Amino acid sequence: MSSHQMWAASALAASTVLFAACDGGQSYDGPMGSRSTDATMARSSAADDVVVIAVIDSGVNPYHHDYLASMMPQHQDADPSNDLPLDQDPATWLPGHPGAEAFASYDALNLSLSEDPNAFAADLHALDQAEWDKVRYSEGTENGEVHMFWVPGTKVIGHVAFAPGLIGDPATSLVLGTPSGPVDTWAADSHGTGSASVSSGNIYGSCANCLLVYVHGTSEQANEWVAKQDWIDAQTNSWGASTVYRERAYAGSDVELQREAVNRGQQIFFSAGNGQANAFVAPNTTLLSSQEGPDWIVTVGAIDPFDGSTFSGHGKPADISSIGTGYPAGRGASVTAEGSFGGTSNATPVTAGIYAQALYQVRQELAGPSRMQTGGVIAVGPAGCGPANADCANADGMITVHELREALFRAARYTDAIWNVGGAAPLPSGTPLDPELEFVGEGHGSYWGRVRSDEELTEDVQRIVDFVMGRWFEEQDPAQVEWFTADSICRQAIWGEWEHGYAARNPAPAADPSQPMRTFLAEVCPVALPPLVTPLELIHGG
Repeated sequence: MSSHQMWAASALAASTVLFAACDGGQSYDGPMGSRSTDATMARSSAADDVVVIAVIDSGVNPYHHDYLASMMPQHQDADPSNDLPLDQDPATWLPGHPGAEAFASYDALNLSLSEDPNAFAADLHALDQAEWDKVRYSEGTENGEVHMFWVPGTKVIGHVAFAPGLIGDPATSLVLGTPSGPVDTWAADSHGTGSASVSSGNIYGSCANCLLVYVHGTSEQANEWVAKQDWIDAQTNSWGASTVYRERAYAGSDVELQREAVNRGQQIFFSAGNGQANAFVAPNTTLLSSQEGPDWIVTVGAIDPFDGSTFSGHGKPADISSIGTGYPAGRGASVTAEGSFGGTSNATPVTAGIYAQALYQVRQELAGPSRMQTGGVIAVGPAGCGPANADCANADGMITVHELREALFRAARYTDAIWNVGGAAPLPSGTPLDPELEFVGEGHGSYWGRVRSDEELTEDVQRIVDFVMGRWFEEQDPAQVEWFTADSICRQAIWGEWEHGYAARNPAPAADPSQPMRTFLAEVCPVALPPLVTPLELIHGG
């Protein structure tokens, strides 16, 4: 048994609840209760705290033990009250689920699941071909145009497929027609099996008790449908569109819908990209992307798992960072397979899972029940703050998506000040970085996920929760505030105003020759970059 297999086995056995972009080797880089009857509201109390992540990617493998209901941490502990009825239609027990009648079609994929560690996913898939043949591409972004599936006995409470919206890498925004007939969304190993595994997998996920809606098909349709679902708490995207190969200048997104979704309560995470030609050497821009550029999107960069160095070639600027190479993930032929995942494709779902885990723990602690998204509120309970901050997020007993996002940012920590050029030549440990390079690369700081230990992940998540609850507080670094205020000014000038961004609550920083990037963001960008969006919109139809 490898060290990672031993680590994975111990993770499954642990009683600690661990809840809930581009891979270097890949081409991708409403309030509850209004839609359910009394009969369908019969559910485990544990369902009131559930957090749902939507992973938008390609290829799903529900046979892996990462996704079996019986392997979920709360199903492995001695407390049956926190188990979820994952063998039942989620519409009958999950608060906020729109129900079968909302969709064009709604069906279970009854698969041949196995707890045998020697089983192979391909063999099980062969037994289930008739079930997989049920899957069809959805035809639009309204629920009534969507074919929804769920997999009994797994945490995959939703599976939707959209036709590819972009050709090639993608290099254009040419929309393809929607084919009829069955669509093959299964894969023993794929880019999507990596991103799903590290976000919400039982073994490798940073949000092991999270439930998963797997959306096959990296397209604007996929993003737009997820953004409309107020029962999905977060979406993670390990891909991005470009006009030219990998530079990520793009304007095809519905940015108004994105902003509405975030303001309602669904946080959106996007990978920053792996740089020009996906080489992790020369960075791509994130400012001119309607997927990574808007102020309301959390854009995730990448660090090295050994020394914490920032990869020179991931997309810049970023809001936050996580592991960008060699991260263990459930990828491979067997149902207990272990492979690796990397790039900002990995960093993004790991970070989304950490956010989701913190949300789950906040919901548990406040005991709302609070599966809701209304006016930004995502958890409710008794008001009160710890001794460190009497004005904490929970001062009013209502936690908003914006407050949890701030806690995610404030709890992140910078790694050792070193810079990794092309993934192969880090500067010597301890080499001081200009603060601008630190801010543009790591954003607010980094999270290591589970790569070093489960204990470190638990500590990081608790640090987020404790900031929300006022148990610790530190004044934010003024230099960081000035940087992200300038960044916010630039992003809002390009993609639209946002009342929850840094620019809405802080004055513009003064020009400073020693801070040329910050000065550019605050003074040059608002004039020079917005005109560049117009031709991009003509190209992409945004």
